[in-house]
Amino acid sequence: MSNILARESLSRIEDYQVETVPDADIVVNANETNWDMTPEIRLELGSRLAGHAFNRYPSMHGEDLCQVIADRLGFDPSQVAIGNGSSELLEKACYAFGGAGRKIASANPSFSMYQTYAILADSEPVLFPLTADGYVDPDGVINFCREEKPALLIICNPNNPTGNFNPKAGMEKIIRSVDCPVIMDEAYMEFAVEEGKMEDLSTLSLVNQVDNLLVLKTFSKAYGLANLRIGYGIGSAPLMKILKKVLLPYTVNGVSILTAELLYSKPDVLRERVNAVLSGRKYLREHLEALGFRVLPSATNFLLALPAGKALERLAVKAKADSLPSAEKAMAAGGYLFRELLARKILVRNYSGNPRLPGGLRITVGTAEENPLIIGAVKDIIQ
Repeated sequence: MSNILARESLSRIEDYQVETVPDADIVVNANETNWDMTPEIRLELGSRLAGHAFNRYPSMHGEDLCQVIADRLGFDPSQVAIGNGSSELLEKACYAFGGAGRKIASANPSFSMYQTYAILADSEPVLFPLTADGYVDPDGVINFCREEKPALLIICNPNNPTGNFNPKAGMEKIIRSVDCPVIMDEAYMEFAVEEGKMEDLSTLSLVNQVDNLLVLKTFSKAYGLANLRIGYGIGSAPLMKILKKVLLPYTVNGVSILTAELLYSKPDVLRERVNAVLSGRKYLREHLEALGFRVLPSATNFLLALPAGKALERLAVKAKADSLPSAEKAMAAGGYLFRELLARKILVRNYSGNPRLPGGLRITVGTAEENPLIIGAVKDIIQ
């Protein structure tokens, strides 16, 4: 038998696993948009695809889409890059700025793939803690970076899975105070509109004021194109010059590029979707809190709910965990609720075993029809 040897770093990577139920009735575990394209947009897309040259390679780096984005946001197109979701750009940035003997910093808890990308780049992932309420402490991050000296810092804002929005002033303080490139992953920023005007929320306005900033956006969330895997990044000229050295040609297919251009040209559709999410988010929050859950502040299309009060006590009894210490009780209660929802073919994301989020379940905002069904199921399980 052949002696098959993989890179040593691969042994440190845990498989990215998300619970799936093939016949789930309500899928609210992956922060997708829970309604598809309108028939009108599908018709327009079909018309454009009718003349699409499927036998030809797409543009090498999605130059047309980069130009459209640059024109909309006021940047030079050379400062824009697209990828197979913003995740590919995160991975490539780790390759570009990480490497053996280097550290890549991100928050705990946050998107777990940041650590995977760091390991794939033969870097050491180092984690700075969020506050007890799930926020980024700017001074804490700055001090952390001074001690750890990471080659790259990644911050998700609003953060996944907690949902918290961190004010731009704090993010700017970090960006201007650390000695490494900073990635601001703003995948959920479109849903933060209740916090103020987008120009006052996003760090995009800082890109041409500093030389160490890359801001990532995606078409997977608010634009509803998760199936097509396309995202983009905008960065300072010196940083993008380095990043583009690791971006291979033709990585994003032409259908994804064409569809992203179409959706990007329809801001009214984006506003309608965001407003629907805000309405659903408010509904879920109010009803979950009424049932006794602690729901973290959210500026995203999901909520992180932790069993507390009467919800915790009732679920703990059902899980036969009412005599356990508080953190273990919460973990057992959240795990029980997750399994019971799964049995009812409602799929949420299970964070119940995370010691920083004991008992936590992340629930993506569903449609107006789905949200009452989710609350009804939770109420039925608790009673």
